[in-house]
Amino acid sequence: MKYIFLIGLLSIFNRIPVSNNPITPTIQCSNIIIGDSQSPYVDWGSNEFKLINSKPGSSSLWEGGKTLTWLLSAVKAYKVDTTVCNVAICIGTNGGFSKKDNISGLVSELHIKFPNAKLFVIQGSWGWGGVSNKTESTVRSYYSEFEKLGVTIVEPPIGKIEPHGRKPIYQVIGKNLDSLIWQK
Repeated sequence: MKYIFLIGLLSIFNRIPVSNNPITPTIQCSNIIIGDSQSPYVDWGSNEFKLINSKPGSSSLWEGGKTLTWLLSAVKAYKVDTTVCNVAICIGTNGGFSKKDNISGLVSELHIKFPNAKLFVIQGSWGWGGVSNKTESTVRSYYSEFEKLGVTIVEPPIGKIEPHGRKPIYQVIGKNLDSLIWQK
């Protein structure tokens, strides 16, 4: 019995599926998208990642027009969930890719709330509205801070577009995001 328990623990920490073993249960795994108004479009482009809820708000961890500060606050108030295996973060655009954003605080809090999850970040959009004066190098520099903290950057960025709508770039991002996750 101890041996079976150890195999189960190893499978959780190493993300090894154990569904072929009739004694140990299949690990249930969910992949979520959190962040701003671009989150539903990443959901649309991905086959594996979904919003927690289609209704925006703190309990869904996504809402249009929100900044990293809002997302950090929402994550802090969220319950611990050990069934989430992958989190796609879609944030930064509404804050203008600010160097003052508490990226390390967000990443730390995500590790607390989703202790079994691998983190990914979607690079935002620029060249429109409040980010009309931003450049790709500014955007990439912002997301490199996530990468320094062990978060995987998803390529390509949403880009120099007005991002609202089912645009082809979201299918590219979704496919690339899906290819990076541990598969059941």
